[in-house]
Amino acid sequence: MADREAREIASRLAGFDTFRNCPEKDLVALAGSGRITTLPAGWPFVTQGEPADACYFILDGTARVFFAREPVADLGPGDVIGEMAFITGGQRGATVTSSTRVYALRVENDALRDLLEEHPTLKQSLVAVYNAHTSSTAKTTTN
Repeated sequence: MADREAREIASRLAGFDTFRNCPEKDLVALAGSGRITTLPAGWPFVTQGEPADACYFILDGTARVFFAREPVADLGPGDVIGEMAFITGGQRGATVTSSTRVYALRVENDALRDLLEEHPTLKQSLVAVYNAHTSSTAKTTTN
């Protein structure tokens, strides 16, 4: 990804609560390590039970999370898809499908792993997202 495009994406990421504690250089590195992907409404980002290969950072649009084919959450700009399987090293725990046209940054797990070693603030942000999703998943599956 070109430096200018990475800076533009980093600027968008900086506006989301998820990344409020991340310095600009970390967000530029994150943006530079991925590529932009666009999905039309109704397309899956990830499918429950499949191996994890990448994380997605939603820049625009909305998506819905399904667990055992039941809707459990809605996601939008600033949300992350795929961090649970990335952190646990397992398979996808849910299916996430675009509700509207979605513009997202896709970062392959290998690149993300290297990036998080070099940028601890990004790692803290991703772990915070994981903890929030784990907490909401536990509430959903016990109700």
